[in-house]
Amino acid sequence: MRLGRALAGTAAATVTLGLAAIGGAILAGPALLGGLATEAMREAGFAGAAVQVTGLRLADDWRGLRLEVAVDSGPLEAAAAALDLPMAGRVALSGALVVAPDGGTATATPDGCLSVTAERLTVSGQPLVLPAGGSLCAVPAAPLLRWSPATAEPAALGLAMEVTAPRLDAPAVTLRAEQVVLRLGQVEGVRSLDATVAKLTNTAKPAPVVPLAVTLRAAQTGEEPWTIDGTARDAHGILAVTLTGRHDQAAGAGSLEAVTRPIRLAPNGPGLAAVSPLAAGLFQKASGTLSGMATVAWSAKGMTTGGQAVLKDLAGNAGPVTVAGVGGTVALSSLSPPVIPPGQKLAIGLLDVGIPLTDGTLLFGYGRDGRLDVDRAQWRWAGGTLRADPFKLAPDKPKGAVTLHADGIDAARLLELIAVDGLEASGTLSGTLPVVFAGDRVTLDGGVLKSTAPGTLRYDPANPPAAMKGEEGSPTAMLMGALTDFRYETLRITIDGEAGGELSAGLSLRGANPSFYDGYPVALNLKLSGALDRILRQNLDVYRIPETVRDRMTGFDQKDP
Repeated sequence: MRLGRALAGTAAATVTLGLAAIGGAILAGPALLGGLATEAMREAGFAGAAVQVTGLRLADDWRGLRLEVAVDSGPLEAAAAALDLPMAGRVALSGALVVAPDGGTATATPDGCLSVTAERLTVSGQPLVLPAGGSLCAVPAAPLLRWSPATAEPAALGLAMEVTAPRLDAPAVTLRAEQVVLRLGQVEGVRSLDATVAKLTNTAKPAPVVPLAVTLRAAQTGEEPWTIDGTARDAHGILAVTLTGRHDQAAGAGSLEAVTRPIRLAPNGPGLAAVSPLAAGLFQKASGTLSGMATVAWSAKGMTTGGQAVLKDLAGNAGPVTVAGVGGTVALSSLSPPVIPPGQKLAIGLLDVGIPLTDGTLLFGYGRDGRLDVDRAQWRWAGGTLRADPFKLAPDKPKGAVTLHADGIDAARLLELIAVDGLEASGTLSGTLPVVFAGDRVTLDGGVLKSTAPGTLRYDPANPPAAMKGEEGSPTAMLMGALTDFRYETLRITIDGEAGGELSAGLSLRGANPSFYDGYPVALNLKLSGALDRILRQNLDVYRIPETVRDRMTGFDQKDP
């Protein structure tokens, strides 16, 4: 395996220093030792490497030979083929090593730790920055390197090192890792890597996910691909992630998959802010259950991310819009920035944009420009359907108009929402409802519903309200008389106003009551102010999500990851 051979060559360079010195080459001087080590590193694949020995003496307690060294890897692009890793930049080490013979083997152990610095470092095309440098140390009670010079096989190399860095930045993917610890080991051809990150932060503002503590373990036997597993958790234990993956060193490519356990958001709990500040800025007062997965893949061409989110009974507010009973599976083609490809489908139990719509279906995407791109949106309302023309909106600052087309609205079902004693109707309505978004305001501007065929409208309560009572012959009494059994030829309703505030409606009827003035044709024009908002919102407190919403949830969201 190439990485093992490269490490073996590097170890040989280090041990060559000690063996040559201990064997009598001390008098040759540090320059000769540095030259020997440089040649060994270059033969291992680091074509531009340079090693300097700046100090040479016996270690305390006669443990071996103590060497002050400075190692420059040279351009890592030249070593990428030897390491089977798409790397660039350069790495430098400095400090003291104690080299000692042990029978047919030799060991090298740092006297303290070696300092690590990196310059223009990239891995798989992703820049990595060590703003405070790092350290390379031996694992307690074990030498850093154990080497058998008699063979060049990687299995002859024993490796046990710990690399630490106060901070590691990956600016291209907006990630910052703090208190990074890597432990690398190799024994008889079996390699291992254990990594911990005390705090992994997405530096995007707002961040798509809260900071996480991460642990990873990778292992490799012979020339098989590396296997990877681990966990990630937030500071409060709300977000728990299982990590699995692999890396094929021969191909220089690999992937890591992160699967979350279900997150149950309580209506009065910390909400989405405890999981995703970005989502919390778009969606407030969230409740329901979230789960999903994310993937990170890397190769010589760079790094890609993706994922899948599963929503169950999600409810909350997106700006001025209220939703409930949201369910489905949504794919993400990028995590940073978040991108949702077109054609994702959600079932929506309730969407309140001034008119509460139920049992809906949304087909949408979300672009890098931060805009929601809706190809199809359809809901049930009052026995009929409402569908929206395709539209785009920025969820955090919605601005624009969405036209809803009403079809097959049952006049009887519409009036049932009022629950007014003695009021009933028959017939169907159709029309358009333009919904205008302007920041925190949602208005209905020029909505019109028209009858599609003749029908009836009756208002004949057993106990009319005081406002509808009048002396015989008065306009109020005449209106009541006409409405007791009105057979309309046409019915037209206009709707205007602001959601959550006063809405006004105009009611125009043309027809006759057979018992009112011998069926003489009558045209009625009524103005209703404020009442429509109560009509449309009546009984929302007892709203329940239709079972059809759950029936639409298929595939990944049928089981918790």
